Amino acid sequence: MQDDHRHYVLEYVNFLRGFLCDDVDTSNAVFDCSNGAAGPIIERLFPDSIIVNGKPDGNFPNHAPDPLHAGSLDMLMCKVVSERADIGIIFDADGDRAFFVDDTGRSVDPDVIAYLLLWSLRPEKFISEVKAGWLIKQQSLGAKRTESKTGHYFFKQAIRKHGAEFGHEESGHYYFKDFFYCDSGIMAAIEVLNAITKLPYTLSEFVDLLPNTYISAEINFSVPFAAHDALLARIERTYAKDAAHRSTLDGITLEFNNPDWWFNVRFSNTEPLARLRVEARDTHVYDAQLKKLTELLKNSKQKG
Repeated sequence: MQDDHRHYVLEYVNFLRGFLCDDVDTSNAVFDCSNGAAGPIIERLFPDSIIVNGKPDGNFPNHAPDPLHAGSLDMLMCKVVSERADIGIIFDADGDRAFFVDDTGRSVDPDVIAYLLLWSLRPEKFISEVKAGWLIKQQSLGAKRTESKTGHYFFKQAIRKHGAEFGHEESGHYYFKDFFYCDSGIMAAIEVLNAITKLPYTLSEFVDLLPNTYISAEINFSVPFAAHDALLARIERTYAKDAAHRSTLDGITLEFNNPDWWFNVRFSNTEPLARLRVEARDTHVYDAQLKKLTELLKNSKQKG
């Protein structure tokens, strides 16, 4: 049984290696496997790289296995800086998500990584969330973009239905047609390494060249399931009349002109939560609208 396991691991590593460009130098990349499932694969796939937390350990002794958890990226950031590495890559517990740190030790937003992959892969079609930022919505590099509701189930359906070569979620999931239309943190790592090899500058310089906007991560608010409809109605009454564009594909998304900003409010299917994301081109608009929406959502429990 152990020999069979080793055989399957090697088969998988060889399959993944086929996607790595020949000129990619991985010796200056740092991988944090979070003591999860990716470790044994990464150690074989990138033997010359700097690897931390590579041994699987269900107690997760070094940091939480969710890269979105506060503090989970700290070790990787420090290691990238101390090793003067080109990039840092961290996986979650089961390896289906990946997050990235640039050569200055700065966390790179998943929308930026998705844009980098669009530039490198040049897909004809790709799938993004309704709540993707302007970087993805307005600069698709010639690819046809289709929006999907957030979540594995919806994304896997959408990428197959539309024959898309690529898809991405802000939560760190990256989907590839060549990976059976599924998400893979390791596949994302390979394609990002391929992409930065093509760049005429560092990853941090690539990030700094992109248009600057003010965009929030998703912010959670406690909202009972029974209050969802009332909250949506309140949002409609407050904002819809001034919106230039409206979508109800996933919660409600409203976009505005003069000043330019947008927001999305959607609901968790499993928890009594509303999730908010806001983006604006001007910091004062961003701060004001985020404050106003935060107050509305905080009050929804009492008024719902």
